[in-house]
Amino acid sequence: MSTQTEGENKATTQEDVVAQQDRFKDFGENARKTYEQLYREMMFSLNVEHLEPFNKVLLKNNEVQIKNMENVIEHMRQKLLEKMLKKWNSFWLSSGVSESLISLEMYKEKFKEYEGKDWKIWDKSPKELTRPIRMHLNEKLIRYLQLQLDYQRNQLDQVLQENIEHRKKLEEIALQRTQLMKVMEEYEKKFELDKPEILRLQLELLDFGNENAATEIAKK
Repeated sequence: MSTQTEGENKATTQEDVVAQQDRFKDFGENARKTYEQLYREMMFSLNVEHLEPFNKVLLKNNEVQIKNMENVIEHMRQKLLEKMLKKWNSFWLSSGVSESLISLEMYKEKFKEYEGKDWKIWDKSPKELTRPIRMHLNEKLIRYLQLQLDYQRNQLDQVLQENIEHRKKLEEIALQRTQLMKVMEEYEKKFELDKPEILRLQLELLDFGNENAATEIAKK
């Protein structure tokens, strides 16, 4: 039941945000047009008097005088306005100024109840004023330490895994050694059991050899 309520609240909040954006969707563009109009008025305010100092310098140093001042001023207005608006609109679009202004207006509306509130910020001690910054730095430090711990844990797991593999190899070697010892013991036992028979065969071979030698001597 609580999960459904949370979902409904979340959906309602999203709808409110969309509704706010719809209300302020023209705010950014209207602001851009307002600034553009101000730039146009600023450029249109250029007149012949603004060129008089340049005209005097040219006349004094080069004995040259600007003619058709009105045409020159008009040309300057057009070129300056063209360059200015091109740069201005490029900055406005690339920086997302309209979206930022819309977000600002939405936040202003959301926190309108706090408008004019005296937070008594200058009554706070330096420690209280810097608490948010210190908390942020501590959070960064905790994240860094957590990453260090994770890295060390991974290294430890690798070492433990290597130790397990080495231990398995040692256990295998010990098992093979035990098996070889058992085989050797079995061969020794078998040899002890067969030893009398081996000695008997050796004696028979010796006796057979002596008989053959005696026979050869008798023949000679």
